Amino acid sequence: MKEKIRQHFNELFADAPRTRKALDLKQEMMQSAIDKYDDMVADGHSGEDAFQSVIASIGDVTELFPEVEEKNLFMLSEQDRKKKAMLTAVSAGLYILAAAVFFFFGMISEIAGVPYELTGLGLVFALVVCIPPTVMLVYAANMYPDYSKKSESDIVELLKEIRYNSNKEKAARKTINSLIWTITLVLYFLISFETYDWYITWVIFLIAACVQQIVKLIFELRSEEKHL
Repeated sequence: MKEKIRQHFNELFADAPRTRKALDLKQEMMQSAIDKYDDMVADGHSGEDAFQSVIASIGDVTELFPEVEEKNLFMLSEQDRKKKAMLTAVSAGLYILAAAVFFFFGMISEIAGVPYELTGLGLVFALVVCIPPTVMLVYAANMYPDYSKKSESDIVELLKEIRYNSNKEKAARKTINSLIWTITLVLYFLISFETYDWYITWVIFLIAACVQQIVKLIFELRSEEKHL
């Protein structure tokens, strides 16, 4: 029966794109089907009943073929990808501008001899400048369209949902990491200019790296919970 399952997948993927992604997808789905077959047989179902149930649960694999071509079905459209790239580039430019504003006020404060007043003012302006790019990054991370799950549950729908959630998670993690390092840079320069303890303030980058790993762990734990 397992050989019949393999043969069935060979037929299903006969017209699939000849790419490495297509081969990996076929192997992934085929192994999932074989595992399901083994579970049903272990539960007491006959080999034929288990085979028919597995075949019926596969769904329309042709819906996945666009994903294994050059473009990805679960990624953004070409227009939205360009829009997301533009938002990211503009955000990076504004963050650089915020840092430049802070440095400018810091230099002026040293020349004028009033470090605390102008440095604080520079920090306020820098934080204000950081607001638009932060909003743009959050918006870019939520540009993916909502996934509409069909009422029937099959292997194809399961894989589509997994890939959609994976892309959403990656976008969210990138946004959070950007915020972590932006806040880290702001705090680093603020504390450094206030204390002039440059020899020790670099430790804040180690703290930021730890926070980043904690965020990564949280995402991984959430992902494991969804699969339980």
